[in-house]
Amino acid sequence: MKCLNQTALALSVAVLMLTAGPSHAQTAGEMLHACETLQRGERIEGNAVLLPPGKDAQQCWGFMSAVQEYSVLADENGQRLLGACPASATKTTQIVDAFVKYTKAHPEKLNMPAAAVAYGAMAAAFPCPSE
Repeated sequence: MKCLNQTALALSVAVLMLTAGPSHAQTAGEMLHACETLQRGERIEGNAVLLPPGKDAQQCWGFMSAVQEYSVLADENGQRLLGACPASATKTTQIVDAFVKYTKAHPEKLNMPAAAVAYGAMAAAFPCPSE
């Protein structure tokens, strides 16, 4: 399973590198557009998610897969570093859904970097238990 996660992360990074244009931070609005494209065209067959053609859907999927991978980072005490605690069974489609819902509910954040907004969406959708 660890190898599969490393493979998924490597694939995500490769997709992001291939689809990235000139170096600039992707805004939440740009990522929202890409993720809505993904949602409109994705097909789920069993455990497989079939992406629609085009770089927008691939970019959203790769980005959200990376967000999902990073969301489990924790310090030596087990505290999640990014303030989100998705269950291990959380699917990438749920991460995409959380981002889309959050950005639509917070249009004032559309010009912010997509990564910052994605982690806000994760913290809101998958809060960590209080201690």
